Amino acid sequence: MAAYYRQVHHEVIDRDAQDPLSAVIGPDADPLVNSFIDYAHRLGMNAAFSTLESKWGSLNGREVLDLGCGRGRWSKEYAKRGAKVTGADFSPEAIRLLAGEMPQHHFIAGDITELKLSDRQFDIVNSVTVVQHMPEWKQKRALNLISRWVRPGGYVVLLENVLAFDAPHVFPHRENEWIEMVEATGLKCVYRRGSNYELLFRAKGRLSQRLRGKHASGQNNIPTVPRPAELSYLHRIKAITSNALAVASFPVEWLCQRVPIATPTHSLMIFGK
Repeated sequence: MAAYYRQVHHEVIDRDAQDPLSAVIGPDADPLVNSFIDYAHRLGMNAAFSTLESKWGSLNGREVLDLGCGRGRWSKEYAKRGAKVTGADFSPEAIRLLAGEMPQHHFIAGDITELKLSDRQFDIVNSVTVVQHMPEWKQKRALNLISRWVRPGGYVVLLENVLAFDAPHVFPHRENEWIEMVEATGLKCVYRRGSNYELLFRAKGRLSQRLRGKHASGQNNIPTVPRPAELSYLHRIKAITSNALAVASFPVEWLCQRVPIATPTHSLMIFGK
């Protein structure tokens, strides 16, 4: 799994070092589709930032560990709010680029479960769609380490998949199962809410599966689009369709965050110590 994602980062950075989303969302997806998924993540994380700021008044000066920081989506958000960020990712290329962009913060290349960090070192440990990509035995190891690294009075922010049970490279759990796993480490869930509804893409995925005679799983089904040199006429039609769905999905996602009319694909969970 680690080798797969290192390769993804390598290929995306080699293709376009300025692309912050493909490696962490969809390496072959259209940029507009990735922008929509990023928007959905950000709607969920806005609730996390609001909750943390309501606890402390401000994140200024708080020590944050951003696990699986990738190209720095969340490291930059915490830094913008005045936090001191330590980011960790197993892609040395991504870490090199991020360290150049944020020289006042600290970044480490390595496997999360092999990091040598001090117990009770951070006010916040942040992990967005990272632990879900580990097999369950490694998830438990990572969560135990996370519980050790956060200080008493601090918080752990997780945003993980709760629906894609037959997707490759994803090892999700139901929301209550995630909470049980984390609380087994000694933390306590203090906030939770659904994140990422992606209704139009899910509907398209169900329709495509039924037309092919396959059982619809209900999971998120974001289409991928081949690189430009490989595009055929049919692929161009699919790309146009994907872009149209992405454009239409922005207001639908905004509405779902306020009036949850379907089961979310992800859950935002905050745990206190």
